[in-house]
Amino acid sequence: MKPDSIGKHLLIGLGNPGPEYKKTRHNAGFLVVEALSSLSGVRFKKPFLKPWLETVVSCAEQGPDGMVLIKPLTYMNRSGTVVEPLLRRFRTDLASLIVIYDTLDLSAGRIRIRPSGSGGGQKGISSIIEHLNTDAFMRIAVGVGRPDKKEEVISWVLGCPEGEELTLFRQGIDLAVKAASDLCLNPVEQVMSLYNGRK
Repeated sequence: MKPDSIGKHLLIGLGNPGPEYKKTRHNAGFLVVEALSSLSGVRFKKPFLKPWLETVVSCAEQGPDGMVLIKPLTYMNRSGTVVEPLLRRFRTDLASLIVIYDTLDLSAGRIRIRPSGSGGGQKGISSIIEHLNTDAFMRIAVGVGRPDKKEEVISWVLGCPEGEELTLFRQGIDLAVKAASDLCLNPVEQVMSLYNGRK
């Protein structure tokens, strides 16, 4: 896989590696980039000695330069350590970076697109902001809702949705997949108007 031939848009889905985390709420970012890769018929590969999995979607439908899909293997709280090396490897810039992650601040089934902003308590986003020394990058937040009690947050995000919540969660993943593709083709403000607040 030659970085010289790879597209411009860099989509990083946040999550935790390992089968025990695969279907958890905290892995919403992984689920979105996995869905994008599946739709395009491409598979993730681990580059030698790199702490992430990567794959490339090069079809014209994803913009003139296509997109690079990334799953960091650093665990959520250290997500920021991979971003600068990825920007260098794929010769892209912050304007083409899109980070996808879960948020407690939205109910399941909803997403929110922002061009910048604080981590809002999401440790993966906070780690990226810390390592880049800026919050000026696009992101798609996938709602997972909040548990009834504040002290249950960790077990909530590391748990798996079920029943009606699972249906809504999957709808949110599907929305984020569409929004990610749209962000590769259209201005962020336009895409925000289409998806923010949508159910």
